[in-house]
Amino acid sequence: MSDPKPPRGELAEAEPKSPATKPAPSGAAPGAERKAAGKILSLLIVCAAIVLVLWVWNIEEHHPRTDDAVVRANVVEIVPRVRGQIINVCVEDNQAVKEGDLLIEIDPDDYKLALEKANADLASLDEQIAVARAQDAELKFAVKAAAAAVESGNAQLMQAEDSLHRLEPLLPKGFATAEQVDQAKTATEVATSEVAAQEEQLNQAKAALSQLQTLTAERPGAVAAVHLAELELSYCEVRAPFAGRVINLNLSAGAYASAGIPVFSLLDTRRWYVMADFREGELRYMAPGTDAEVYLLSAPDRRFIGKVQGIGWAVEPEDEIDIPHSLPYVKRELNWVHVAQRFPVRIEVEDPDPNLFRMGESAVAIIKGAGG
Repeated sequence: MSDPKPPRGELAEAEPKSPATKPAPSGAAPGAERKAAGKILSLLIVCAAIVLVLWVWNIEEHHPRTDDAVVRANVVEIVPRVRGQIINVCVEDNQAVKEGDLLIEIDPDDYKLALEKANADLASLDEQIAVARAQDAELKFAVKAAAAAVESGNAQLMQAEDSLHRLEPLLPKGFATAEQVDQAKTATEVATSEVAAQEEQLNQAKAALSQLQTLTAERPGAVAAVHLAELELSYCEVRAPFAGRVINLNLSAGAYASAGIPVFSLLDTRRWYVMADFREGELRYMAPGTDAEVYLLSAPDRRFIGKVQGIGWAVEPEDEIDIPHSLPYVKRELNWVHVAQRFPVRIEVEDPDPNLFRMGESAVAIIKGAGG
């Protein structure tokens, strides 16, 4: 048989009190210390986070970065310097070429004929010069003889005039006859005519002598004409002025090329740039020559060294018209927020990878500061 249960009041008195209901012992001080240590640790963590945020902010402030950046390279239009039908296109679109590679050929027949004519004109002129030079000694003697004849004729004319002047006053006094005066007049007229004829001969001799000088003076022009014809003939072969890549090629043999009108373009792959837009408040941390680091979004693991080449000096307002594409232009979206304005910064990449860099590639630019 089981023992009878004690009354409820006695059972409650018999049960021991819960430890939670016991008064706190005097040895509870370590718990308070732990709470204080936790508060200190939390405070230290908050301070460390603030310091870290300030440190990161300082880095971002003095070394600004932007992902609003695009890869650029210089594009040069290939312009024929002579006109004519294109007989051969030697490249394809996006083809890499080296300096001096043949790009297109223009029909050279017209320019070959022009060169032959220029050479023939020069040869004819050289023959004339050779003949004039062979006659030079004779022409010089003829000039001297004609000059002597003019001098002798002038002397005879002077003598005839003196005789006439002496006889004319003597005629009224009867010391000279009319026949003598007439003879003196006739002699004067004859001498005058002879002098005029001799002067004409002298002028002709001088003109013949000056022909050599004239022909000799014409020769440099004839030589220049030959060189020009040779140069224009060489322009029929359009060659790459530098190493690059052919772009915008929409051309076939049979098309007509006009001098001064582009036929396609050549991308200058020797130098690559990153055009990065920075807030105007960040411009004070950069200047031409400032070190920078860039990477492409297509290859974020590859970092490339660069230098700031220049900062855009002009940002056109939205209502400007006909702005050349070659000028740095950033559209001001919020004219009332001055700090929101961005300026283009041109960064030249010092070690570009030709297999990665392409026109229009998105990039990230980081300004490192002077000396890295």
